Amino acid sequence: MSMDLHVCWRGDLAWDRAGLKGALDALGFDATVLYDFEGSSGFWPIDLAGCKTGVEVYFDDNLAELTEMYPELAAAVDGRDKVVNFTWGGNYAEGGAAFALAAALATLGDAIIYDPQEAVCL
Repeated sequence: MSMDLHVCWRGDLAWDRAGLKGALDALGFDATVLYDFEGSSGFWPIDLAGCKTGVEVYFDDNLAELTEMYPELAAAVDGRDKVVNFTWGGNYAEGGAAFALAAALATLGDAIIYDPQEAVCL
């Protein structure tokens, strides 16, 4: 079984490696950002507090399809036009990486985090 988180924002985010690391650090995550994030696809490794982990990352240009599937997300999008999906299996470290990255992206811009398992926007 896989789990997902969707992060939606508008426009461009400043998330080069240093910016993403800074956002993670500000949230209390001691992170080593190994690779550029923007435009990544597939498994994206990251070290969090010495734990070598990562999460599957998929940037999606079709926000309309997601909002059709998830009415709670549609109600919260409010002009946001970009989305990235984090996917992981039963590995808690990968789930933690997904939530840490989602929280970091939310601090970098006017982003919302949608958890489809709970049908809730954060």
